[in-house]
Amino acid sequence: MTNKFLILTLLVVMVTAEGKADNLTAPPEVPTAIELSNRDINRIVCPGRINDLIFSEEKGLTGHFAENNAFIKFKIEQLGDERSYAENPSEIFVVCDNSVYTLIATPKDIASVTLRLTAAPQKALNANIQSFNELPLEKRVLQVIREAYGKSYQSGYRIIEAADEIFLSPELNLTLTKIVNVDGIGLRLKEFTAKSAIQDELTVEEAFFLHPAISESLLAVAVDNHILQPGESTRVFVVEQKELDQ
Repeated sequence: MTNKFLILTLLVVMVTAEGKADNLTAPPEVPTAIELSNRDINRIVCPGRINDLIFSEEKGLTGHFAENNAFIKFKIEQLGDERSYAENPSEIFVVCDNSVYTLIATPKDIASVTLRLTAAPQKALNANIQSFNELPLEKRVLQVIREAYGKSYQSGYRIIEAADEIFLSPELNLTLTKIVNVDGIGLRLKEFTAKSAIQDELTVEEAFFLHPAISESLLAVAVDNHILQPGESTRVFVVEQKELDQ
């Protein structure tokens, strides 16, 4: 029998997201086109240690690296009373955990960008196993939910964006927005957006989501905000066991 339990209260772990830039990822060995800020310092995060950072200073780039972080900035030229910002794309090569990442960086007038390099498949599996190996099942589930709540996933996870509507009740509009696979551990997290569809205050309980349409191998449910006013939304996190898929 599947061991099902409810997480009735989310741990209050507030992690401020750095904006949509945190969703940028790049795989090894495949050239990746990205947009970087042409006025602020951009950050590159490696799942291991950065061995080297290679770029052309002639194209107006500066950068340095330490441990698992690299920082890139496009030079700004001062022309009299005006500033000239970079416009031309540049190649950046990051040797991260002994794998080469090729970035085609286009400077844009945007805020600072954080780019997370994804580990090679086997390294990702090993990293996941090492991270979770000593934890019992309950703590593995809690860790994944905390990361989802803070929008700060480990680099070894496979994240799939979704937009699937699921009907459970006329009172609630439910949409699957993200699937997070923790390969090597056998866990999968599903993130839903639940929006009130009624004109009165609505209480959203975890037990509402114990339904086959949500998961056939459910382990835990956590609701971000339990009380919704008309038109309000909340995030719902569901953790399931991958090996119990039908």
